[in-house]
Parts: sequence; C-alpha cells; structure tokens
Amino acid sequence: MDYLFAGSPEPEPLQAAPPSAPPSALPSAPGRGIARQVGDVLVESRLAGMGDADVRSTLAGKLCRLLPDLPPGGADTVSTVAIRALEQLARDHIVRVREALATAIKDIACAPPSVVATLARDVERTVAEPVLRCCAALSDEDLLDIVAAAPAGWALSAIARRHSIGVALSDAIAGSGHAEATGILLDNSGAVIAEPTLESLVERSAHHPDWREKLARRPALPRRLALRLADFVDLAVVETLRRRPDFDDATVAEIAATTRRRIDWAEAPDSAESPERRAVRLHRLGKLDETALGDAMSWNEAGFVRAALTLRARVAPEVVDLILDAHDPQAVTALVWRAGLSMRCAMQIQARAAGIRPRAMLNARQGSGFPLSSAEMARHLERYGIGP
Repeated sequence: MDYLFAGSPEPEPLQAAPPSAPPSALPSAPGRGIARQVGDVLVESRLAGMGDADVRSTLAGKLCRLLPDLPPGGADTVSTVAIRALEQLARDHIVRVREALATAIKDIACAPPSVVATLARDVERTVAEPVLRCCAALSDEDLLDIVAAAPAGWALSAIARRHSIGVALSDAIAGSGHAEATGILLDNSGAVIAEPTLESLVERSAHHPDWREKLARRPALPRRLALRLADFVDLAVVETLRRRPDFDDATVAEIAATTRRRIDWAEAPDSAESPERRAVRLHRLGKLDETALGDAMSWNEAGFVRAALTLRARVAPEVVDLILDAHDPQAVTALVWRAGLSMRCAMQIQARAAGIRPRAMLNARQGSGFPLSSAEMARHLERYGIGP
C-alpha cells in the first residue's frame, strides 16, 4: 500500500511501545489510543494486500469510523497520514472503492473538506450523489461552484434535496434552468428561497404547471404571490391556497374572487367575439388594463395580448408581432414599459406571450422595478423602428 503514502512523513505516533515495557511506562500523550487504532487499520490492510479493491473498500470504512476521534485539521502526524490515505482512496481507479468511501463519509460532519470535495465532483453518480445530498462537511462554496459548472441533472437534484439550503444556493439551483431540480427545491421545506426568486418561479411556472402546487405549499408564501398563483385558474392550486392556515379570510376571499373572475372571462356572453375585437372594445371603455391582460393570459389568449400591446403602446401590429416572435426579453420589456404597464406584467408577457425560456427572461429589479433605464428601453425599441 506504499502508493497511498508516497511522500508523507513517517507516522511516528503509530510506533508501538516495546513489548517488555510495563503499562506505567507507556506514553500518556492525548491521542495515543487513536494513533494505535489508525496504525492497526493500516497495518492490517497492508498485510491483507492493498492490491485488492475489497481491502481498500474496507480500509475506507474503517478510517471513516475513526475520523471523529482524530485531532482536527491534520494537526498531527496521525491525522495527516489518515487524511492522505482518504484522499488517495477518493481518487481510486476502482469505482466500488470510491462508492464505499462516499457511503461511509457522507454522514460524518468532521470529514476532511479535501476528500468530500473530490467525491462530490466524481463523474460516477453512485459516488457523488450521497455526498452531494447528505454530507454536512461539503461547504456552500463548493456546492455553488458545482452548480455553476452546469453538472448533470441528477447532481442538481441531489443538492436540492439537502437538509438545509441557504438563499445563495437556492438562487443558484433555481437559476440553473433544470426543471426537476427546481421542483425538488420547492418541495424542500429546509430550503430558504428569497422572495424575488419565488416571484420569478411563480412567473416561470407558466411553463412548468407541476411547480404551481409546490409553490402553493411553500412555507411563508407572501400573500401577493399567492394571488398571482390563483391567476393560473388551476383548481388544484387554488384549493391548496385556500386551505393554507396562514392566510386570513380576506386573502382566501380574494383568491376565490380572482378565480371566479378568470372563469367569468371565459364564460362571458360576448366570448364569441374575436380576441382582437374584445381588446378594442375594452380599450374604448378604458378597461384595457393589467387585470384584463392577466385574465387573457390565464387562458392563453395570445391574440388579445398582441392587440392590447398594439393599442396601448401605439405601434403597428406587425411590430408587436416582430418583437414577441423574436423572443427578445429586453425588447418585450421595453414594449410593455411603453404600453404603461408594470414589470410584473412584463415578466408574465415574456413567459406566456413571447415564449421566452426561464433562463433567458429579464427579471424585475428588487422584486418589482424595471431592470433597464428609460434610455436603455428606448434604445431597444429603436432597433425595431419605434421612436419616441
């Protein structure tokens, strides 16, 4: 097993006392007992033959069980030798050796950071997944670095299942564009998700209906986001929202009213008229507002939305079509701004009318503000021939 310890210092604390020495003569320095145990494990493994993968797998398990009793941070030669052995085992060329190490080390809070960081980046799912999901010794910095490297979906899903997830890591997972991992994150009550991120996920749930009920169950869901979820006319989601014990009667009543209004929109006596004609009629009555647009988008009435933007922004219909069909988030946002509508409405139109994918969407600044200046939005409109 010399390859495990090439270049490492001699493990002096592992040397046993001479057999003839009486018990009172044995050194009494702290850690002497654990030093003997580490020494025994290494000697047994060497005698059994380190060329055998089963022997190395057993060594991995035994060293992991001894970790909690070792001096922290490689403070002495015993710790240095044990950590060096674990680092080598984490890079072993046999997968089942690395699997054995990952399984043994995932629940050890004092596991060496260098070892768990190596295992977490392993290309084999059976090695990396337990560590990504369970290991408390894996730092947030390592996890953020792994997410930023766009790993396989199973890796993101494993991270999303961790017992505790902070705001920065939640933002990274939600921003990864991986729908399954984001859904798992929403189901994880131990994940802290910032309100702006929740707001973005509510808007993106236009493309991911399976997120809606998960969002409706989120702890401490802001009232305004609950009302937005009710916009989707998803009866299962509405029922989940209405049953939440943390919403007062007024909120429940408003959720019900929003749903009723959405249904009334679809069942209106004049529903036989074309979406475009309906937009013109509401515009003349001064009722072509965000409420009407929201009702239309809840039923995917793209024609109404395009006609409404044409009327409110005072631009040619073909220009509106050009901007929405270009999937250009900056230009769509600028068009909504010109129409005198809010950034919340701009996010809905990006997702539902322009078909912009979640990772490409332009999100609100500080939850509700436009992320572009007036001058920037004017420049984006000029590219499509829209002047002041």
